[in-house]
Amino acid sequence: MSFFKINNYSNLFKICALICPKCKNIIKETDDSVSCPRCKTPHHKNCWDETKGCSVSDCFENPDVRENAEIVGNKTVHEILSGLKEEKDGMMQKGVCPECGKAFDISLKKCYYCGFDPSEKSIEQKPAKSEAFEEEFKERFHKKSDFRNKQRAVFYSSVAIIAVLLGAMVYFSYLNIDKYFKSEKYGINLFMKDWENALESKDILTYKELLDKDYQYIEKTGKPIGYDERIKRIAKMFETYKTVSVKTKNVRIEFDTVSKGYANIVFHQITTLDKKEDKGIKTMRLFKSADAGGKWKIFREYAE
Repeated sequence: MSFFKINNYSNLFKICALICPKCKNIIKETDDSVSCPRCKTPHHKNCWDETKGCSVSDCFENPDVRENAEIVGNKTVHEILSGLKEEKDGMMQKGVCPECGKAFDISLKKCYYCGFDPSEKSIEQKPAKSEAFEEEFKERFHKKSDFRNKQRAVFYSSVAIIAVLLGAMVYFSYLNIDKYFKSEKYGINLFMKDWENALESKDILTYKELLDKDYQYIEKTGKPIGYDERIKRIAKMFETYKTVSVKTKNVRIEFDTVSKGYANIVFHQITTLDKKEDKGIKTMRLFKSADAGGKWKIFREYAE
């Protein structure tokens, strides 16, 4: 019968933890003790000194374990298993069982003491595990590689699709821009710029080129002014004022659907002569013919 009473499992674990693995006796608080630096198992100090290390059978601080341990270094699993095979084959050739270390008759199928069967536990079969591991590793590697290849394929396909879409957008944008630059509307916008520049630069010759020979200017009162009178008034304006500024906004271009080569331009005009400013709505009636060299000309101009 035990001389102490165990109340619960917790006390049992504490007591087991205080048993010296060398002498199997309890380590008392008054005893000198040493704990293994590797497995942390407590020992009597004299037991530790006597063993010259840990007494736990599978701890590396155990002198017997350390003496028999082999430093494998950079050896592969296959090399280690091959070494073990050679070692166990050598033991069986010497008549020693590689499992229990007792006498072994090679003519027998199994060890008399431990039941070791070379045909079932042969080291030759263990590389098969290594081969199975390598096959599994290769299979997983190939699956991962296939997955990465699929990711790359999706990425490059997406890039290609985006590039095609961008190319299509650029192409159609180019077509639209090219179409606009070749359109009559673009030609009229250029004409308006030339008209503004002729007035602001006080270039009477360029201004004359923009007017048709049948040109008429209709004043706000409704009075018509012919080509010659209009040229005289514009020339007088250039002589009278140092600076001429012409700004247009809200320009609306309408092409005549009945008469080809005719267009109306309606816009707000702000004319500044030195510091004098005049605002109003103006309408220009333009036409383009072969006689004019295919250029737009103003043949009516209405002031409102």
